[in-house]
Amino acid sequence: MNPTPENSGQASAPPARIVARLQRRSNSRRRSSAHSSRRSSISSLHSRASSLSCHGGPYSTHIAQHLRRASIIESRKARLAERAAHAEQVRLRAAAVKAAPRASNSEEKALAAHSAREKLLAEVAARCAEEVRRAKEVAEETREKKAAEHARLEAQMAEKFADAAKRRSMYQLNSRRPRRTSLTAVEEKKVDPARLGRNAAVRIIQRTWRASYARRIATTFREAGITVTNLKSLDFEDVTKLISTEDVMCASIRLMSHFGLLDAETDNTARRGAARVFLSAFMVVAHPVQTFSHGGQEPQEQDLIIKAQTLTSAIVENLSALIQNQSLFIPKDQLQTIFQDFTAGFHGWKTQDLGILADVWVASFVNFDLIVQATKEGNDENVAADYQDAIKTEQTKILVHLKRLLGPEKALERVRRAVKKARKDRAAQKANGTTEHVPRASMPANIDNELPTTAIPTPPATPKKVDQPEQVSSDFQKLEQTMTPIPSNREIAHEIQINGSFEIREKPWTKARQQYTHALKQKMRNTLQAEDTRTEANWSFSMVILVKVKLLQVVSPRHELYNKIDMFLDPKLVGQQVWKGIFVYNDFFMTIGNIIKQLCSPGRDDLVRNFCDDTTGDTIDRLFKLVNILDLMVLDSVNVQYRIISRNVRELGYQHEHIAFQKDLDNNICTLEKTEAFWSRGKIATSAMPGTAYYSASIYARALTDLILSNIHLTYDIVPETLGYDWLRLLKLRARVLHIVGTASILLTSKIRLRRNRESLWTREAEQLMKLDVMTIDASTIVEQIESGHMMPDSTRVGLMDFVSRVLPTAVNAATQAQMAEDEHDQAIRKKVEYDPKLSHSSNEINTVFKEQIATYILKSLREHVYARLSASGITERVRVQSSAAATMARIGMPEFLAEVNSVVDVLERVKAVDLKAHEKWYDEIATRASQPVDAA
Repeated sequence: MNPTPENSGQASAPPARIVARLQRRSNSRRRSSAHSSRRSSISSLHSRASSLSCHGGPYSTHIAQHLRRASIIESRKARLAERAAHAEQVRLRAAAVKAAPRASNSEEKALAAHSAREKLLAEVAARCAEEVRRAKEVAEETREKKAAEHARLEAQMAEKFADAAKRRSMYQLNSRRPRRTSLTAVEEKKVDPARLGRNAAVRIIQRTWRASYARRIATTFREAGITVTNLKSLDFEDVTKLISTEDVMCASIRLMSHFGLLDAETDNTARRGAARVFLSAFMVVAHPVQTFSHGGQEPQEQDLIIKAQTLTSAIVENLSALIQNQSLFIPKDQLQTIFQDFTAGFHGWKTQDLGILADVWVASFVNFDLIVQATKEGNDENVAADYQDAIKTEQTKILVHLKRLLGPEKALERVRRAVKKARKDRAAQKANGTTEHVPRASMPANIDNELPTTAIPTPPATPKKVDQPEQVSSDFQKLEQTMTPIPSNREIAHEIQINGSFEIREKPWTKARQQYTHALKQKMRNTLQAEDTRTEANWSFSMVILVKVKLLQVVSPRHELYNKIDMFLDPKLVGQQVWKGIFVYNDFFMTIGNIIKQLCSPGRDDLVRNFCDDTTGDTIDRLFKLVNILDLMVLDSVNVQYRIISRNVRELGYQHEHIAFQKDLDNNICTLEKTEAFWSRGKIATSAMPGTAYYSASIYARALTDLILSNIHLTYDIVPETLGYDWLRLLKLRARVLHIVGTASILLTSKIRLRRNRESLWTREAEQLMKLDVMTIDASTIVEQIESGHMMPDSTRVGLMDFVSRVLPTAVNAATQAQMAEDEHDQAIRKKVEYDPKLSHSSNEINTVFKEQIATYILKSLREHVYARLSASGITERVRVQSSAAATMARIGMPEFLAEVNSVVDVLERVKAVDLKAHEKWYDEIATRASQPVDAA
């Protein structure tokens, strides 16, 4: 059957399902790649359209290829254009860089080095920060572990104690029979008690004896007073004495042996050592503040306190059980564990303080060596021999302790080094303080031969002054007041008795003396400029008199220059020459300079040579340079005379003072009213028993110590008349003591705030602070000195600054008081008037009292230590007190100031010896009158 055209057209069209399958949705695939974008181009669409409309015609294929090629060429052109633009930018940038001025090679190296250094510093800082962070983490982990371990141990102990209490309560309940109803009385048959065998009887007897023996041991230990309550009621010193007694030691050893804390094979020495450790637990619990260096504030100290409390509570419970014939509440095994734990902690804490203990012992050894050296320089050879024998024994003991602590070689090396340094420092101080200038004109041999053996030698007398008018005498006194004042013979004799090497030295110029000299120079210069012949003649007359008097005071009458000086220096002739205008000052100065060259000491040659060579200076300036040279020559001559007569004055000077004081009493110049009050205060405060051999010495030592070291203002009204010539010395000594106490309190506060051991030696800091002038420093300077060696946080620095600002004014005021008194004393000597301390400004009420608790504690402790050393009787007791000086200073909190305290005690010892030797008669009378009411009662 032939198809029709209509049928053939319909048959050629595919079915609808096939058309739908062949057709693709435009949004069914992604077009992210370059191929997909290329297919979306116009040529691709055109080729598709053409392929759909005409399947595979040659013309449509050609057009599609052409369009595709055109698009590819266009894209390549675009990329080439972009590359050309980029190349142009690179070229322009290179041209700009090439056109810019380039830095030099050195600058580039500097920049590179700077960047490298910055990079290195950044790396170092990062590493340091990382190490700090790790250290903090380790410390935190350690702290957490310790806290966890501590909590675990506490929990275990609490659990064990609770278990013991539970078992004790159950035992008490089970041992009590319950009450039952009464039964009818039934006659019971008597049963013969079973007879015990020998072994059973032995066991009963042994058990009873053991219980009785244990009860006796516990009772003896408790009766010895070793309980926490009893020890808390006693002072720390009393507790130390109680624990060291033989009865307590034996009772402790027996108790420890019963509890199994000591091995049977242990020797006696080890037993006593273990007993001391055992008793230390009670001391730690009763007095933790006095026992530990930081008062129980350190973690190691707090851990030891907890272990001591655990041990003491266990001992107390077992003691109660033994006394009541009960079984032990704490088993022996558990008690041994507790004791071993405490022993390990105790030895760990003790090892930490071994270095401080070694420092204290070395300081004691050096202190003894310095005492021996000072004693050898004295006059009494017997006293030196006794001291050497007594001190040698103490030094041997100290050396034994050091060898046990540090080892023989290390101990000896450390002692040798410390002794060598101390002797070197002492020699340097002595060399600086005893520079001798012996004038060429002095003749000590002849003068010594002329000295009588029983009379008190006095300084050379001043030659008689030339007759002069009133105006000339006034000018002479004004010139003489610019020179160093020389005290009276009585005062000089007193100073030589206290200090055998006493010398008068040129003192630093005070502000008042500088103003006076400047005004006098200006007045004389105005006279020369005004050409007032009369006034100039008076000044020249006074100048010649002054030069003549001072030169004749230096030259011996037997010297060949004595008559030449007397004839050449004619005041009337010089006055006439000045009046006529023919006097030449340069010639006069040259002649005097040549004379002085033959008279002065070799140490003054340079000064005299400079005076002679300098001819261009002002006349007035040269005159005052000459006056200064004459002043030094007079001081040299007088000091030589003092050295010659010092031995006789030390031996017989007390007789001179005795006679002079008796005259003062007879002439009503002074009374004994203040001396009686001084003795009464000492008698009230002393702890010695009346009737003992050294009762009077103890009273005087207490009164003298309280006078200097009490926390009250020192005025002349409370100084006894017998110590009138020691007024300036007492003021200087008190100023030094307050300086020491203030510095010690500052260092101790710093140690406490920085959590350092208060017995540790800060020698360098102490030396630096003591070298500072207390009258010119401020609180910030002191804090900076301390901070230079010990880093401290800002809060600590602020607190320390506040403390220093409260302590420092007291020491400053004391130094100011002493300086004012010395200036007024020198001014009175220059004006040739009697110095009266009652009218002195230094006796006015100023603040020389400490109000800070730590400063008052140190001052009080230091006062008791000084009193113990002053009141020590006999060489044995003095050596014993001196041997414990270093330990006492460390316990107070000022171990760095042992040498300073020794110097204070030395001065007080000499004042005490001279005063009692010269005024013994009046002290005996006062002591007799003071004891009469007691005897009558």
